[in-house]
Amino acid sequence: MLRAKDIMEYGVLSVRTHTPVYEAVAVMVGRHISSLPVADDNMALLGIISEKDVLQLLYDARQGNVGDFMTENVIGFDQQDSLTDICHCFIKNHFRRVPILDNGKLVSVISRLDIINANKDKFVPNDLSENSSIYNNAFTAKDAMTYGLFTVKTHTPIYEAVDILLKRAITGLPVVDDYMNLVGVITEKDILDLLCSSPKKSEKVGDVMTEKVVCFNQNDSLFDICDFFLNNPYRRVMILDNGRLVGIISRTDIIEFILKNKTAMLKSRCPA
Repeated sequence: MLRAKDIMEYGVLSVRTHTPVYEAVAVMVGRHISSLPVADDNMALLGIISEKDVLQLLYDARQGNVGDFMTENVIGFDQQDSLTDICHCFIKNHFRRVPILDNGKLVSVISRLDIINANKDKFVPNDLSENSSIYNNAFTAKDAMTYGLFTVKTHTPIYEAVDILLKRAITGLPVVDDYMNLVGVITEKDILDLLCSSPKKSEKVGDVMTEKVVCFNQNDSLFDICDFFLNNPYRRVMILDNGRLVGIISRTDIIEFILKNKTAMLKSRCPA
């Protein structure tokens, strides 16, 4: 059984309660991470500062320190805890990273992507044979994607998009036209970039959205999407059908699909 210590990296990036909150924001944006653990000088875990915490700065004119915005009640795991327990924790909660402790001291952080990466060989064939190709194409985007999307238009006010992101605990919103053609995406990073450049209340989604969006077709291989997640910082991708937005797939969707379909996947890999 794999445990946290088997995949974690030592030398965790952390901040202190007195760290300026905008300095923490700059680190998260620069490192493409969604949160930072907050520790004291002895590396005892005090809390965590996440993208969701700093988004509250949109409504708060204070500069402030990390301690003013951090979340104090943090779920952490011991380095001896199993990856299965951590995986189930990720599925049941919206956060994407958890602190790892050793005798109460912060020693590392494990993310959803770390767990996927540690287990990818269990599901991906080792050869490039014809049977392997068939296996990889057996599961497609439409098997795991989420339907019934929350979307916004280019003329949607920024505050409405922020409200949806916070209430639904999602990392991005597709931006579509009246025919559900995808024209862009507005993400937490877009909001944070706006935050650092004196946001104006009148700004619309179209002013700050990201126009270049990574998309997959609903018939594309789920393994191709999984491989994309493993090699890129993105947390979700848009799924299209003839150019129109029909769904979305996140890292969590992939993890849930793997857990629910492990038996079927192994049978496809090793047919009787």
